[in-house]
Amino acid sequence: MMTGFRRGKSSSFKKDGATLVVGFALGMIMAGLAFAGGGDIEKGKTFYRQSCGHCHGLDGKGDGEMGGYLNPPPANLASEKTQSKSDAELKDVIMKGRSGTAMEGFDGALEEDQWSDLLAYLRSLKP
Repeated sequence: MMTGFRRGKSSSFKKDGATLVVGFALGMIMAGLAFAGGGDIEKGKTFYRQSCGHCHGLDGKGDGEMGGYLNPPPANLASEKTQSKSDAELKDVIMKGRSGTAMEGFDGALEEDQWSDLLAYLRSLKP
């Protein structure tokens, strides 16, 4: 009697486990596709270099030509601290700016596709 119970539970567990694995895999694939198709890194790089590079540096390390004059210094966008932020957190800082710093907000200056391009470039800075 216990054997039948275990078999039923095991079979159900295998089916539920397989569904979970397939669902997780599909979720990861969709997330990857959304990011991969979400922005053009080269367009983002162009915008970044024109609008952000003077302070954050051409490679995003906070060492732009104006960065040495700023207190506090610009963020290192390639750092683990910055790269660990969610897309929404990065967008919030970029759009609203950061009080107490020279970081001005870009709200109204970026279209959604430009934001996606910029985000794709920023994510490409991750070491």
